[in-house]
Amino acid sequence: MRLTISAVALVASLALSACSKNSADESEAVCKEVKPGVVTSVNAYCAIVLDDPVNPEVFTDYKGQRVGFCCKGCLPKWEAMTDAQKDAALAKAIAKGKPKP
Repeated sequence: MRLTISAVALVASLALSACSKNSADESEAVCKEVKPGVVTSVNAYCAIVLDDPVNPEVFTDYKGQRVGFCCKGCLPKWEAMTDAQKDAALAKAIAKGKPKP
């Protein structure tokens, strides 16, 4: 029973943590910076971590649209979501608008 509770707590904490903390080569400050390059995704803010602008080099295609993320650590989280969760997350990211220069 304790193992099950521990496993659930671990999975929950990983799911709730920001992707920048999961990537050893990216600090949280770097994740929040607007990256150079042309953003070709429909969202300017990460679909997983709404406070972070997208990195133009990190994206996936979903329902005919390019979806951007702040770092590679967000891609597996996106893939684990249901279509309904993806739709909701993308709508929030698009509604946030564009980062101010």
